Amino acid sequence: MALPVVASKAPEQRRHVTPALRRTAFQVALALTSYSALSCAAAVGGRCAVGYRSTQLRVRGKRAPVSLWYPARAPREHRGSSREPKPYRHFISVAKIVEVLQGTELPEALGWQYQLEAGEAVFPDALPIPAESQETELQQRRVEQDLPVANCAVIFAHGYLGSRFDMLHLCEKLALRGFVCASVDFAEGLSGAVPRQIARQEIVQELILRLRSEFAVQHLGIVGHSAGGGTATALPGEFRCGRVAVAGLAPGYALGDPLLAVASEGDGVVRLPRVLQALPGDVVMQDLGTFDPSSSRRLGMLLRQPLKARAAGPPCHISFLSEESNKAMISLLSPLLPVAQMLDVPVLDFDAYLKLQDSQDVAKVLLPVIEEFFSYHASRAEKWAT
Repeated sequence: MALPVVASKAPEQRRHVTPALRRTAFQVALALTSYSALSCAAAVGGRCAVGYRSTQLRVRGKRAPVSLWYPARAPREHRGSSREPKPYRHFISVAKIVEVLQGTELPEALGWQYQLEAGEAVFPDALPIPAESQETELQQRRVEQDLPVANCAVIFAHGYLGSRFDMLHLCEKLALRGFVCASVDFAEGLSGAVPRQIARQEIVQELILRLRSEFAVQHLGIVGHSAGGGTATALPGEFRCGRVAVAGLAPGYALGDPLLAVASEGDGVVRLPRVLQALPGDVVMQDLGTFDPSSSRRLGMLLRQPLKARAAGPPCHISFLSEESNKAMISLLSPLLPVAQMLDVPVLDFDAYLKLQDSQDVAKVLLPVIEEFFSYHASRAEKWAT
């Protein structure tokens, strides 16, 4: 069972970048909008970095852990910060798992801590790129639409027995494009850090205030997984950059913000018929290979085929989570699975994922879709309001 190991920090080597190379990098950065998009312009030589900060919110005197990702300066421009390969300290509370599934209280300290690996170059406490610099792909897209530069943020909401790291791979990718991303632990989270009496809406409202004060955020988007998808589609307020619900959403969506709902036929927790019943009647269905965020303000995507070669079926409920988060769960829960199945304890598709292990394959095709959805609507946010 893996315990946290502090990774050594290696300083980045400086490279000489000629003016011609800078101009070329700028042109390439503007053209790329793919999964591996270079989203910083030539001012940093095309070497985009993701800044990361772990902090806490205070809600009614209680604390809620928060992770923040944001577009950052290249490391040579903030010498006090260096890349951290494993920047995410992820505590899984066994006590919280037992409490949520069985209603039995155990000592809160019972659990294990894991050090999760970043998928991108992540620099803790790096200096953020200011919005007015126009150095990110998002700002360039806004300029092309004759809109003023503005900071846009996306909030991630996890599901029951989830964590703020569940879709860390998406948060990193969105930060590369130019978004500030914020993910917070809720009361039902694996960390067990948030008291049950603090509601999700209270936490998100406080988080929005923090984003506006620290990053001057003007427009918001929200994405959620499982019960977090319900949060993303039911939360009051204005999310002009869009709302994305993955593997779960609140029924009767009638809000004016753009919507993308994603579901899988292989989901054994939030089953496809339930999702279909919850979808608005005017949703336009999309295919992975031909996704077009401009086709409608309300979009749906149903996954009916395996996304991993020779996989037994389509993605399951937790196939949408980052591989790092799922690896930590496998390390902790695999020995307990036979006992849970014998006692008929819900395992939330954990058994299905052990056979599929398709997080990376799902991410390769789905993350670009979500990125493009948010980027498209963030680059038109003011126009939707007129």
